[in-house]
Amino acid sequence: MERIDKILPAFRWEQVRAAAKVPLICVYKSPADYPGKYVARLWDLQRPTGFIVVADNLEQIMEAIPEGMVPFNRSGEDDPVIVEIWI
Repeated sequence: MERIDKILPAFRWEQVRAAAKVPLICVYKSPADYPGKYVARLWDLQRPTGFIVVADNLEQIMEAIPEGMVPFNRSGEDDPVIVEIWI
């Protein structure tokens, strides 16, 4: 089944809390489904949600992440398109 994304201008805390019990935002650079773009996808721990922000640059993505979330660098085992993860 194909996933349908809901593209948001930014993540709001009320959306994040409603969609994910354990929210993570994973930031990608040029993933296969959005080549040439930066994408931030809301995850509920290990389950992706359909909520994303799409931007032309990393700065726009950073502006879309709610205050209070903390970035973690990608690990060497992560997919190369992953930039970082926010918790």
